[in-house]
Amino acid sequence: MSGAVPYSNLLYEKRSDHLGQVTINRPAVLNAMDYPSMVELKALMVQIKEKADVRAVIITGAGEKSFVAGADKEEIRLHAEDEERGRAFEEISRETFNLIDGLERPTICAINGYAFGLGVQLALACAFRIASANARFALPEINMGFFPSMGATQRLSRLVGEAKTLELILAGETIDAPEAHRIGLVHRVVPQAEFRGVVDRFAQDLSERSPVAVRLAMDAIRRGKTMSLPDGLLYEAKLSEECLKSEDSEEGRRAFTEKRKPQFKGR
Repeated sequence: MSGAVPYSNLLYEKRSDHLGQVTINRPAVLNAMDYPSMVELKALMVQIKEKADVRAVIITGAGEKSFVAGADKEEIRLHAEDEERGRAFEEISRETFNLIDGLERPTICAINGYAFGLGVQLALACAFRIASANARFALPEINMGFFPSMGATQRLSRLVGEAKTLELILAGETIDAPEAHRIGLVHRVVPQAEFRGVVDRFAQDLSERSPVAVRLAMDAIRRGKTMSLPDGLLYEAKLSEECLKSEDSEEGRRAFTEKRKPQFKGR
């Protein structure tokens, strides 16, 4: 395992040949994010996008208490004084979350504690969300006179439905991990003592899948949401044909018949 790469507000670590981990590293403020930390996160995700050898990415927070406890209080204070900075922060946050959402590989959000405001919106941009049993979730922006506008109204409603989205955003109340799982906000809830191990195994398994099959399956699912069912089925068939022509597909079928683990090359 290679060592962690230091940033001012993040850590990036190559966990194995094809698995990377991004850690929001601001534990003194419960990993709350400010403008400089969002700039770093966007730049790092751009780099990861260009790294074909990184086939899955874990995104988590430092420590065991908080994933991302929203926007940094000092950042919010600065927005009140400088409207332009507030707009810039929202813009780069949207760009970063859209970048994560659009990655052609799985992103696994390991929610290791508080996920408030910006933390929920970051989690929503990821393909998978696994929560520690001590995690807590809230979108409290409405209490400050605005609403979560970095993807929450759109991504959350597609996950949990309009009624629950209205409740979470307009009431601004906190829910625990079991409730987040019940409504479909997170995929799994794991006891805190087992959390890191479960996340690592899940992410490692995903990183060993065929990059071609993963990319095309994600494309079929994402694009299909915007199509009618007949059009979506045609698009799925087109991508399936492309996948079956790949070297990875040939290797996968050969490995199956030879009863061995496939060695996917991403071609």
